[in-house]
Amino acid sequence: MTPLPGRPGSAAGLGERAVPAAVRAVRAFVAAYGREPTLLVRSPARVNLIGEHTDYNDGLCLPVAIDRELCIALRRTDDVPTAGDATLRLVSEQDPAPAVVGLPPPAADTPPPARATGWARYVQGVAVQLAATGELAAIGELAGAGQLAGAGLVPWQGALASDIPLGAGLSSSAALELAVAVACTHLAGSVPAPTELARLAQRAENTWVGAATGLLDQLACVGGIAGHALRIDCRTLTITPVPLPAGLAVVVIDTGSRRELVTSAYADRRAECERAARALAVPALRDLEALPADAASRLDPVALRRARFVIAENARVDAVAEALARGDAEAAGRLLLAGHRGIRDDFEVSGPELDAAVAAAQAAPGCFGARMTGGGFAGCAVALVDRTRLDAFTAAFEPAYSARTGREAVLHVCSAVAGTSVTALR
Repeated sequence: MTPLPGRPGSAAGLGERAVPAAVRAVRAFVAAYGREPTLLVRSPARVNLIGEHTDYNDGLCLPVAIDRELCIALRRTDDVPTAGDATLRLVSEQDPAPAVVGLPPPAADTPPPARATGWARYVQGVAVQLAATGELAAIGELAGAGQLAGAGLVPWQGALASDIPLGAGLSSSAALELAVAVACTHLAGSVPAPTELARLAQRAENTWVGAATGLLDQLACVGGIAGHALRIDCRTLTITPVPLPAGLAVVVIDTGSRRELVTSAYADRRAECERAARALAVPALRDLEALPADAASRLDPVALRRARFVIAENARVDAVAEALARGDAEAAGRLLLAGHRGIRDDFEVSGPELDAAVAAAQAAPGCFGARMTGGGFAGCAVALVDRTRLDAFTAAFEPAYSARTGREAVLHVCSAVAGTSVTALR
């Protein structure tokens, strides 16, 4: 994944939060444009408790929108003749070069070499999708807002600040996409359904950025509910809130390792799953509750392992959701550990730091279970921990992880929050 704007370094992303991203975004706007913003968009990170790599297999997942956020302070500019040309202009606290999208934005079939680079491509991709033929009209009709004129995009200036660490598998890209989409649709007078926003953001990432991601990240960021995980059916796009037990802490473990999603083996895993589904004569691996008896003769060894993981992982999602709903943290923790073994051995997207983090977490007091989370290879793990034993967990985990890896991890106790939203500032 192309690095996105935020504060440099993992500690400055999730760890050091003395000045919230919302405050920093407003300050950055005033510094860049010399006037006050009128709107603030907040878009959360997400951590996936269970259900990894199931989204593009039409399966189930169980993410949580967490209280680490990307914020955009903004103001429309079409009512200020001196504000500049008809553009979307977004500055960030990290990158000195702004993202600038001319209006109307480029055509959807613009060749990749002519597209924006770096994090600006995500901003541009969302604008392109919004302006695509019929897109804003369709969103407006769904929201009861009627058809929007022309491209429907209102020019605006914005400033971005983020508390989400980059490349850690916590969906900084989806948070940015949804923030830009909500800013644009709000200014255009539209209130699209969360699922429509998620689909649009996914198309921007798939077709414009070039990352073959599923819909999990975007749905989790836009559909978050405070105090709840979300059981997401990626075929029907049904979202079912699952209450998190009051005494259970969701601890995100940033291992300090990073990966590049677009250039990694992520696309290979997706292709392997599709190959397995074709060989087993089903639309998607979601359609299987168990491997058929002759699976080994119909699948090559790699596709067999991928299919075995996805089928088991879908079952684990419902099992974890049921355990959390009844307050059984021990059962949920055991299922997370089983999920980590599967994603390590059958799906083969874990990494040394992730394995070390899970092992150190599981050995620490108060931990019910842990697993890697996100696309894989590097980034973050997630642990379910007894909230009354957080100090003991931290004291045991940190030296154990450092001894295994020579790295220092950053631990973050997270709360489940609402999804992407916009607030008027004046």
